[in-house]
This record gives sequence, C-alpha cells and structure tokens, in this order.
Amino acid sequence: MVAIAFVDLTHTEQGIAANNFPLGIAYIAAATSKALGSQVECQIFKYPDILSDYLDKSTPTVAAFSYYMWNAELQLAYACAIKRRHPETVTVFGGPNFPIDPKEQEDWLRLHPEVDFYVDGEGEEAFIALLQALIDADFDAEQIKAQRRDLPNLRFLDTGRFVRLEMKPRTLALDEVLPSPYLMGLMDQFFDGKLTPMMQTSRGCPYSCTFCHDGIAYMSKTRRFSQARVDAELEYVFERVNVPNITLADLNWGMFPEDLETAATLARMKQEKQWPRLVGTATAKNQKQRVLEMAAKLGDSVIIGASIQSTDAEVLANIKRTNIGIDAIVAMAKQSKLTNSTSFTEIILGLPGDTKEKHIKSACDMMDAGIQDVNNYQFVLLPGTEAADQATRAKFRYERRFRVMPRCFGEYRIYGEAVPVFEVQETCVGNSTMSYEDYKDCRWWDLTLSIFNNGSTLDELYRLCALLGVKRSDLLLRMHVTATKPGSTLFQLYEDFRADDIRNLWPDLESLTKFLLSAEGREAYASGVYGANQIFKYRTLAVATMLDEVLEIASSAVEDALGRVIAKDHRISQYIVELCRVISALRSAPLEVDRVFTMDLHFDFVALSHQHFLVDPRALWTKEPRPVTIAHDEVQRRTIREYFTQYGASFDGLAHLIHRTTAQVLHRKFVHEHAPANQAPVLMAS
Repeated sequence: MVAIAFVDLTHTEQGIAANNFPLGIAYIAAATSKALGSQVECQIFKYPDILSDYLDKSTPTVAAFSYYMWNAELQLAYACAIKRRHPETVTVFGGPNFPIDPKEQEDWLRLHPEVDFYVDGEGEEAFIALLQALIDADFDAEQIKAQRRDLPNLRFLDTGRFVRLEMKPRTLALDEVLPSPYLMGLMDQFFDGKLTPMMQTSRGCPYSCTFCHDGIAYMSKTRRFSQARVDAELEYVFERVNVPNITLADLNWGMFPEDLETAATLARMKQEKQWPRLVGTATAKNQKQRVLEMAAKLGDSVIIGASIQSTDAEVLANIKRTNIGIDAIVAMAKQSKLTNSTSFTEIILGLPGDTKEKHIKSACDMMDAGIQDVNNYQFVLLPGTEAADQATRAKFRYERRFRVMPRCFGEYRIYGEAVPVFEVQETCVGNSTMSYEDYKDCRWWDLTLSIFNNGSTLDELYRLCALLGVKRSDLLLRMHVTATKPGSTLFQLYEDFRADDIRNLWPDLESLTKFLLSAEGREAYASGVYGANQIFKYRTLAVATMLDEVLEIASSAVEDALGRVIAKDHRISQYIVELCRVISALRSAPLEVDRVFTMDLHFDFVALSHQHFLVDPRALWTKEPRPVTIAHDEVQRRTIREYFTQYGASFDGLAHLIHRTTAQVLHRKFVHEHAPANQAPVLMAS
C-alpha cells in the first residue's frame, strides 16, 4: 500500500497561527482516496508535533505539501529533513505561494532541491495523474521526469533542465471530482476545540486584482458545489463542532442565488444551537442585495464586506480593480445597521500610485458612506501575483522591507533535531509616489482607525453625531490629531507602536536571516519582543487597558464637532457623559467574563439599544435616573470561554481573537431588569 502524508502545517509556538481546518490539502487527500481506493493510505497532518511523531515511526512513500505564505518555510523544513533521511520518498508541493514567471519558477526549484515536483494551479486531478504515474514507475521520480511529458501542471528539474508542463483546465464538475473530505471522515481528527471548520461552496474569482493570488486568468471561472453537498457538509459539521465560528473559503460568498439557501441553513442552526457565532468569509462584491438578504437571515453572525483597497481611480487602474459604486456602498451600510450585522471595508496601504493623502481619503470616503470597520493592511508582495513580478516592481519603484509574519515562527523537533523556522514577508513601505516617512504616518493613522473606529467600540457616539449632522471622518481626523500630539494620554502608546513597527521591518533579507539564526534573535521572537501584529497588539492594549483615555479623547472630539453644527445643548452633553459610562461598561475588561456593571442613568439605554442607537436620545430622557445593569448573558459567557480555549485567556490571546473574529462578541449587553440575587438576570440583545 502507498503511504501518503498530506501536510498542511501551522506554526504553534505562540498558539495556533493558522487555526482553520486544512481544507485545501484535504481536498487532495479525498480525491486521491476516491480515485485510487485501497492502493493508498492517506493521512493528513496539521500540527508539527504530530507529524514529527509519525515520521519517527513511519516513512511515507509520498509526502505532499501545501505551500502558503504562512507555512512555506515550515513545509520546506520538513521536506528537507525527509529527503535527507529518506531520499526515496517523493516530495510534491502545491499551492499559491509559487511564482508565476517561468524563470522565477525555475529559480525556486533550483533553490529547493528537496522538492521533486511542484503542481501549479488546481491540484486534485494533476496530483492523481502524477501519483498513478509514480505507481506505474515504482516511484522512480527521475524516470517520470525523463519520460512523462503528458502529466499536467507539473514543474520540475530533469537532470538540471527546467520542465514546465501544460496546464490542465480547471475542474468544472466539482461534486464528481472533489468528494467531500468531511463526509469521508477525513476531517474528524480536527474537531479538537482549537481549529475552526472551513468549508468551500464555490471556487474561482472573476476579478483580476494584481495583488491577489486568485487574480490570475487561470482562476477567473467560478464554479459551485451542489446545494445538496453544501447542506450535507454543514449538517456534518453542525453535529460535531465545538468552536464558535465557521469559515467559508469562498472568494465571493453571495455570488450565486443558492448562497441564500446556505445562509438560511446557517440561520436555522444558529437558532437551534446558537452556532455559528460568526461566519468568516468574503462576501460578493457585486451582489449587494443578495448579501443584504443573507445578512438579514444571519444578523450579527455575518460581516458585510465592501472591500475597496482604495477609492483613488489611479491606484485602482494600477491594480486592475473596479469597485462598486459609492451609492451601493451607502445603501448596503444603512441596511446592515438595521439587520444588526456589521459592515467593513479593506484598504491596502502602499499600492502602486498610492500617497498619504489618497490613503487617508480612502478611509474617510468609506466612513462617510456609513461603513463601520475600516481595516487597513500592509501591501505584501506575494509570490505568484502580478504585483510582485519584476516588471511591476521596476515600474513603480517599490521600497521594500522584510518582516517575520506574526505568530508564524517557532522551533520544531524533526527527527530529534530542534529546527528554528520563520516565515518572512516582503512588505512594500514606499513607492514612486509614497515616501517611507509618509508610510509611517499612514501607519499611525491606521492605528487610530483600529482603536477609535473599528470593533464598534464607539459606534453609539458616531450614530449620535450622524443624527446631528457630523461626519465620522471629521471626528476621526480630530481624534487622530489629539491622540498623536505630544502630551496626549495615548502619545506614548503611539510612540511605542512606531518603534515596534519599525523594529520588525528589516532593510534586506540577509540581515534579517542573520538575526533570526542568532540566539538573541530566536529569543526575541520566542519572548514576544518581536513578531507581533502591531496594529492588533496596540489596539488591544488601548481598548482593554486604556479605554477611559480613549473615551476622553473621543468625547472631547464629539463635543467640539457638535459645537460647530448645533447650539450648545445641555441634554446632549449629559447624554455624552452617560454614554461614555455605558460604553466603558459594555466594552472594558474583556477578559473578565463574569463582571457585572450597575449604574443610574437619565436616558433609556435599553430602548436606545433596541433601536440600534439610530434615534435622538433626547426623546428618551427621564428626570429621575433609572438603575441599569450591564453584563454578559449565559450564551455569551459560554461562547467567549470557547474562544478563550481556542486563543487563550490572555492579552496576547485577546489580540489574536479580535484578529480572527469580531470584537463585538466580547461586548456586554443591557440587563432588562434587576433579578433576585440567586437568579440570573434576564438580558436583552443590544
């Protein structure tokens, strides 16, 4: 029997870095098992220590590795070790983190002689064809390289000569070719309370974004699994799941009418079992009405995306992207508030043609359109994307730095040897239109958005201002100036963020590699001095430990802005003071799940919450203050503890949690009435 190790590892030294089920490699394993049956024994590996234990006792005939940016070096480290110990084992790689230029593909293979074959593009049928050929050749890889030029999608070196075989068209009949790894039982081992189930209802993306792996023409056709298959997989997961979320790996969920049926199934499951708490996915870019219908079914379990990357026409032309109209975004944002869902956009800093002014304007445009969360990302030059090819680099004169990906590093035992491994990103920190100094200023702005805008931390304040005619962007610009001014209560936090951000960016790969190979470097990353996600680290620090300071800056900006558009109103000022007390109770001390806050308030905040804070609070003022209690309900406490099991009940775990899910899951709710001391309070959803 042919022993095949299907490997899609995650780093684990600082918690589980990639905490989804290994879906991509599982599809390959499922298709292989279906095609070759009893000829093969397939095992899937996610955790390095389990793979190491297996290798101590067994030798795979074939080792098949996924290749993503978050595990590239880890996969190669195991492949190197296997090849040194067992050169007869055939090593096959596949995945998106591979160059698209033939010369760069050849250079990659020469740099990695531990890889016998690379499967480019969609992998299931190509891998099965290669495996069948290997079986026929008694696993003589060199014979295959010399004789079999009919095998699709392969890249390899044959006696030093680069060979690039013809690409097979992508699979159209998904259900037939790709059996479900869930329904075959191949995923059962991963229901361990640590990993989030990942499913896929469709493959492909019709868009051509140059910065994305799926922007290449090969991926442009989109195909969908049958609804019966999707429903069967969801039921399988539903019966076994023990974590709060599910991830749908679709690139445009909501593109197909059947996606409404999937949303309905998930909504029914949520009603039955309070699961899923969140559906992590990328919603369709040009099917906003359908996405809104899905959100109406799922409420706050889905986040509605309007990813734009930039609102500047020149930048969008440079990355071959067309965004939906601003009117559609405004309509979507308004509707999302009424469904209790959250809207978000994504902006990438430093794209070709970007400037400091364009980057800030893109965020302001989205806030003024009503989008709640504005998530900013660094422009990473990904192998296998057009934006990273040599011609594009030369055209836009990228200024680059190298950094270790957050949490994607560690020391692993392979055949008894401790092997340090680090995943390194190439990050663009400037270009022909943006200086490095402007880039650093933009990173401060991105931190301001993360602290003061995202996660619904201050949403009630912003909804008040919107009712009274003040734009959110005006408020954020004011808050940014105040927070980053020397003497501000948050100034030192911004200074620490900048120093941390710069410290983790290296001018060249050689100097970073030298540091990583030193005892000092390994200790710096292992201890957390290096290697954090700076935005999430400092956002968490601000909101979890300095919320009163955040509220002071925010309320001052609100009072100042309102003073410019309406006459002084004592009742509005009173409401802002009470609202800040309420926000503090709803969102402070996120690790203290059982904490209860009580206070006397002149405004009916329970009624306001039922109306999503979209009404004038002055209509709900009472002369005599009323007692209000704020706490987590039992469902929330159970869900949050499940998250803590996944991510850790610590500050670092909290930062990772809000990176992987929404901060709203940690927010407390209003208690409807005071309950006797021995009775749990009855809570109303906010």
